[in-house]
Amino acid sequence: MRAYLGCCLVAACSLFLTACGGGGGDNQPAAEGDAVPVSTKFTITVDTPPDLITASRSGGFGLIRTAYADAQTNLAQANFAAVWLDKKGKILEQIEITDVKNQGDGIYDITLGSRTRINAVLLIDLSNSPDIAIAPGEPIPDHVYMAPLTEERLTVSLKSTLAYHALVERVIQDESWGIFEGLYDEPIRSRVFFFQEDLDRIADDLETTLLPQVGLQGMKLSDLLSLSIVKTMTQGRMERFVTEQAAAQANIQAILNDGYWTVGTFNDNSGSGILTEQMVYNADNTSVGETAIHEFRWDKNGAADIALTEVFTYLSGSTEFTNNDITRQVLTAQGWVGLFDYLKVELATDKTMLLTDAALTREDKAGITMDAKVYQLAGKKMHDFLSSEDNYHITRYIKPDETFSEGAFGFYFTWRPESETYLLCDNRNGNTDCQVAPFGLPNSPYTELNGVLTAPADAAISIDGINGFAIADNVVVELLNDNSFTARYWVNIAANTWNIQENGFWAPTTVAGKSIIRFDVPNVIQQLADHYRFSHENLFLVEDRNFVHIGETLLENQPFHYSGFDNNAKQQIFASASRDNLPPFGVCDFGNGLGANPDLYLNTVTECGGDERFTQQTLNNLMDQHLVQITEDGEISTTILRSNNSWEYYVHGLRQGGSRSWSLTEQGYLKLTPNTATPDEFEYWALTSVDYSRKLLAVKAYGAQPEADLIFTLISKEYSPGQLAACATQDSGWDSATTTPVTKKTLTQYQDQTALCKQIWEQRNPRFTQALLIGQSGDTSDDRALRFIGDSSRFLKLSDNFQGDFFLGNYVDSDGCGFNFPIRWKLEEDGTLYYEAVDGSMNERIAMTDTDGLGFAIKAFNHQARWQNDPDLQYAATDGEMWSDLVTLVDAGTVPNVVPITEPVNPPAEPPADGEPQGPVAGTVLNDGQTCGFTQSQ
Repeated sequence: MRAYLGCCLVAACSLFLTACGGGGGDNQPAAEGDAVPVSTKFTITVDTPPDLITASRSGGFGLIRTAYADAQTNLAQANFAAVWLDKKGKILEQIEITDVKNQGDGIYDITLGSRTRINAVLLIDLSNSPDIAIAPGEPIPDHVYMAPLTEERLTVSLKSTLAYHALVERVIQDESWGIFEGLYDEPIRSRVFFFQEDLDRIADDLETTLLPQVGLQGMKLSDLLSLSIVKTMTQGRMERFVTEQAAAQANIQAILNDGYWTVGTFNDNSGSGILTEQMVYNADNTSVGETAIHEFRWDKNGAADIALTEVFTYLSGSTEFTNNDITRQVLTAQGWVGLFDYLKVELATDKTMLLTDAALTREDKAGITMDAKVYQLAGKKMHDFLSSEDNYHITRYIKPDETFSEGAFGFYFTWRPESETYLLCDNRNGNTDCQVAPFGLPNSPYTELNGVLTAPADAAISIDGINGFAIADNVVVELLNDNSFTARYWVNIAANTWNIQENGFWAPTTVAGKSIIRFDVPNVIQQLADHYRFSHENLFLVEDRNFVHIGETLLENQPFHYSGFDNNAKQQIFASASRDNLPPFGVCDFGNGLGANPDLYLNTVTECGGDERFTQQTLNNLMDQHLVQITEDGEISTTILRSNNSWEYYVHGLRQGGSRSWSLTEQGYLKLTPNTATPDEFEYWALTSVDYSRKLLAVKAYGAQPEADLIFTLISKEYSPGQLAACATQDSGWDSATTTPVTKKTLTQYQDQTALCKQIWEQRNPRFTQALLIGQSGDTSDDRALRFIGDSSRFLKLSDNFQGDFFLGNYVDSDGCGFNFPIRWKLEEDGTLYYEAVDGSMNERIAMTDTDGLGFAIKAFNHQARWQNDPDLQYAATDGEMWSDLVTLVDAGTVPNVVPITEPVNPPAEPPADGEPQGPVAGTVLNDGQTCGFTQSQ
């Protein structure tokens, strides 16, 4: 399909196992027979994660940290064991290790009694007290690293362990080596080599798709192998491999005439979604035939379910491209030619097709031949066949046990370059993506090929000052200008210790008038590499546009593979894919607790994650919003992100100090630093799920703190500024003329309506707490007051001075004649604030119904003694006024010290004129905001 020259389709496994034979024979019988005495020296590099614990089942273990280089370079013979496996994947017997020599730099020469075989396995226990129990008839212990002894030079690593573990688990399941049965019985050396190539590809796939989703620090190897995601993805990848290997030869022209599909996904800080493409070739459509590619896309946006939209159609006979569409370049007789990454069919038969990029013609001799195999998918799990780097994200939308139904087929495509092909990135317009620079001077790229070569006398004795360039995060290549054309590969496999792990060769040549240096990366180096930057092992250097650039060489007839689906399989996949299949929104407490580390945090995020993550657009949408959290004990905190990468933090509505910053990490974590002066103390937030209808965000959080790091879960509700509103339903109303409620309400009615007004989400109940109302108990300096928004002159001033069963306080109003009378207050069990005037003239209940973190919506019930004492009103002790408002919290010390204006000693003698209000005298608490009828001068 498209992008074949962009190298993004090389993912699956070789067909050599079933297609190739011959080669150097190795007639050692299968392990069940009497073994012919042999002795083979294997050179092993041990490359294990720096933070993964290896532990035997008995419990003894050692923790391998970044200082683990000491342990790696000082392994003893007791750390190694070797076994043969029987035809059912269980241990047959132990292989004797006769010698272990430490060559330094983490390399060991191990001599043992077996030749290269797919069922001869090296086991390594890296713990301080190794315990490799060999039990014939039992599976390989799950606490050891392993790799099959298929080559004399190999690497034992986590990904080799995962790949071989997946294979052996499949053999145990099937009680047979299946497609490898013949190779098990007759280990022809060339076919054993191809077996290892396929296993390496599986290992690379698992490294790309699985390991980024799991953390290792603080985990045992056996625990890692028991994780559900590890089991699912290793078993699924092996199922796809076995099925593809057993596929039947297909009619390639018929497949392309019907059209076939590939499925892809994307998930990064710029967004996420699903891609799918159909490629069709109809030789009957025109006299020459036309190739068509239809691209469809779904961008995850809000709560919308999966719905594909066609975004682009390529027609080989009519589509035109511009230079903006070029992504790669290929070297032809005309020099570098830009590629558009869209294929066109030049020639088609039942068995094979010849294709070129849309930018090329057959005369450029840069085409590919393609054939296909086909297999039935009916009854097979969809997850297993969506297990590549390009598409595994789609599996979150498909039920784990969802299977294909009848009529669904998969394709296994193999393509081969017609001739040797040289690929380079698009280096026009100053693009530096493939420029090569000295390892220690990344901003000073080489300008000529000779500058890359090093005289033997100047060969590096350490990584410092080396004249070499990086091809991975931990691999530097040094090319010596000696008679042997030596390439030295320096690798950092632990801590910060760089050593030469392998020697290879380079060669000067000329292609299409261009001077080129070619070199092939040894397999052991690829297995040791972290983030290897290429898809192939055949690389070249070339001068172009005044700098040295690095590219990839595709060898003539070298096979590459990718998978596809027929129309029915594609329809079934997208009929099954839905966001309804995601876990329901809610709290996921997996992994919560102290003693955390970033790797364990990654595991909790993976386990609890849905289809959400923080992206740049997500954060743009959250700018200036109130993100409110309520804990089980009622603490209300609020985070507000600002566009200048600062953030504000409020606890119980009061802003907390500090110079705060936020950023978005490559993993999609929101990093919140409370104090920029102490950057090592921070929080990560990972967005795991969203309830769009309720504006709720489920977040898995990680707190890096001096005492012990912590993983915890929080649910946050998003409020827009000004969104908070009082719930005024069933309010009594107020008659200012009579200073009585318009409608009398009962306490029961109030309690019922308050329950209806309460905005409780995910068991987060907004309520008053003692910490919210008075701060730290016993500290009067942080006492607080409620300020009523509906009548901003009023304050309910609270203190933590205690008397009897109540705290003390004052009700203050600076409007009208003002009032300032003492109250006593307490919290009821449901978080309702109850207070009463000390003189018994009134009492009131205030319940919080909602909060945006800065303000609080309240529902209140007021009872005044005068209403109960008035025979005309007939108020009972449980009757009164129901009302609503918004309040904020302020420092109690900021409440004005109101001195009420009292009635003059000698009031006017004239009674009120007829028709004038007969209400309470102006200047009392009952005038409720009326203009004061008295003045100080009176």
